[in-house]
Formats: sequence, structure tokens, C-alpha cells
Amino acid sequence: MTGPSVHLSTISLRTKDGLQPVQVFTPSVRPRGGVIVYMDAFGWREELDSMAARYAEAGWLTFLPDLYYWLGSLRFAPPAGHQALDPAMHAANSATTMDMSGADVGALLAHAEISYPDIMQFGAVGYCMGARHALNACARFPEKIVAAACLHGGRMVDESPASPHFLIRKVQGELYFGFAEDDDTCPPEHQALIEQTILTSDAIAEVEHFEAAHGWTFPTRWCYDEAAAERAFAKVLALFARNTD
Repeated sequence: MTGPSVHLSTISLRTKDGLQPVQVFTPSVRPRGGVIVYMDAFGWREELDSMAARYAEAGWLTFLPDLYYWLGSLRFAPPAGHQALDPAMHAANSATTMDMSGADVGALLAHAEISYPDIMQFGAVGYCMGARHALNACARFPEKIVAAACLHGGRMVDESPASPHFLIRKVQGELYFGFAEDDDTCPPEHQALIEQTILTSDAIAEVEHFEAAHGWTFPTRWCYDEAAAERAFAKVLALFARNTD
């Protein structure tokens, strides 16, 4: 749900894979810049709308693209506890590549340049699955996307030459990583490798370790940690304020 200070609309972007729906949250005041919110693996839902709307309420023109559009209107229900996750969700997560999301955000930025010419700089924030896509967007479009936040990001490290964590070396903007504890999707050894990559690159980045479970930012999830979520949200707002105002 959105509050009275935010207007919600939906646009369709022509991409190489079809028409991508993007929800646009417009603040009632002149935007401070733009924010692109990258969804988690469960897909579009009211919970994500409310989270994206908070960035608009804070003054940023906010975009929430549907990363699964090429698979149809794919949605998954978050579990109530530690139940096994739907294998179809894992498959959709794996199939939605950074090459795809990188091309799609190019279409979004091109649209924004025409439709919102006053918005010169963007921040990107990704949750869980979305974290690597936010990092990718910042690396691919440094002249436009000047900051990225990766919150309890999953699959940030793999054994391939295209592992997402290598993108840290290409980023010109500022980064923020908020790690979860006991996170199978980003275990301590992966978190340490991300930190080491930051230290051995020219990246400007902050890393924060939260005593909270993977998914702690989502208000309706069993793992929600309000104190951790609000701290991370404040950090992300400050990150965007430093870089997009």
C-alpha cells in the first residue's frame, strides 16, 4: 500500500525479452533523484510495494521492475517459517541473469531520460536475489547509477569468472552491504571474500554485519527484525542522499 504522499503508476518498457512492467512511485515533492528497487526471489507483491513506497516518501522517484516478466506474471508466496522453498522459485532465480537485468535497466534509464529529464542520478537497492542485480546495475551504468545497497544478498559469490562479487572492482559509485548471520545464501566465507574484494579494489564501500536472519528487512516475514531493518533503511537513505542529491 502507498500513502497519500506517493502516487503509484505502472509503465511497460520494451526490452529484448518483451514488455517489462515497472511500478513507479512518485513523491509529492520534487524528487531528490531516482531509486531502482530490485526485488527478492518471491517476486512482486504488496509487501514490496510498501517497501518501495518508503523511498518515494523520503523524496526519491522510485522504480520497482518485475524481474520475472519474461516468465509471465510469476509470483511466489513467502513461507511462514523454515519450510523448504518452491523449486520453481529457485529455478526462476537462477534463470534471471545479470545480463538480462543489465539490459533491462538500460531500457529503464533510457525511458527515464525522456520521461523524467530532471532525474540525473540514481541509486539501486537490492534485497536477497535483487542484491546482485543492484550491484550489476551500478557497475554497468556508472554515469547514472552512482550508489548501490545490497541487503542480505544471496548468490553473491560463485566459482565462475562472472561471479557477482567481481563487479565490485568495476563500480565507480559508493556501495553498502548489509549481511545476515547464519545465511546459507551468503555464508561467512562469501562475506569475507566480498570484504577482501573491497579492500583490494578502489571501491568505496561500507560493510555491516547484522545479528539477524536472511530476509530480515521484510515486514511480513517470520525473520523480520525491525531494529535491523530500520537501521539498514536509514543507512541506505543516507547513501542515496550523499550521492544523488
